[in-house]
Amino acid sequence: MREHLLDTALDLFTGNGYHETTMRDIAAAAGCSPGLTYRYFARKEDLVVALYQRLAHEFEERVMALPPMSLAERFEQVMQLRLRQVTPYRGIYQAILGSALSPQNDLGILGDNTLELRARAQAMFTLVVEGASDAPSQQQVEELAQVLYAVHLCFVLFWLYDRSPQQHATDEMLSLACDALRLGRRLLRLRPVSRALTRLTRAITPVFGVEAISQPAAPRAHREPPPAEWDDEPGELE
Repeated sequence: MREHLLDTALDLFTGNGYHETTMRDIAAAAGCSPGLTYRYFARKEDLVVALYQRLAHEFEERVMALPPMSLAERFEQVMQLRLRQVTPYRGIYQAILGSALSPQNDLGILGDNTLELRARAQAMFTLVVEGASDAPSQQQVEELAQVLYAVHLCFVLFWLYDRSPQQHATDEMLSLACDALRLGRRLLRLRPVSRALTRLTRAITPVFGVEAISQPAAPRAHREPPPAEWDDEPGELE
C-alpha cells in the first residue's frame, strides 16, 4: 500500500502540480481512506522524502554496476544516470526548490532530515572514484568523492534552471566538466594541485560533509605514487 500511495502521489504531483495536490486528492486517487493514507504519510513532505529514498536506492544499484572506466567517464555516466532519474520529476523538484535549498526545511537537501541520504550518496561517489581505472591515492579518493558529490548537486540545480531546448546547456556543461576532470586528474600528481584539492575539500566540508557510511568496495585499480613537486619531468603528465 505504501508504494501504491507513493506512485499515486507522484502521478498527481506530476500531472496536477505539487502545491495543487492535497492529501485527500491522493487518498481518493489511490482508492483508500484519508486515515489510511495518513497512517503511511503524515504530510506531502513525507512523500517527497520517500521519493528521495527510492531514487537513492536505484542510484546505489546502478553505481555499483559501473564498469572500471576512467574517472571522467565514470563521473559522466553517473551524472547522466542521475539526470535521467530525476527527469520525470522535474516539475516536482522545481515546485519544492525553495524548500529543498533551505537547510532548516525537512526537504532540504543539505538539512538534518536528509543526512543519511547524503551520506549514502557520498559513499557512492567514493565508489565512483575508487573503481576508476585511474583511481588516485586513498586520501585523494575521499577528497575527490566529496568534491564530485558537491559538483553533482550543482549540476542538478543548473539542470532545474536550464531552459535551453532539451536542456542542451546542461549537456554542454557536463562535457566541459568531464574534460576538466580528465586534465585535473593528471595534474593531481603535482603537489600544489594536490594541496589545492585538500583545501577545497576542507572549505566545502561544513556545507556538504557528512560522516561516511561503509559501502562495499569496488575493485581497486593501482595506486598512484605520492604527488610530485613542480620540477618533475614533463613526461610525468603525459
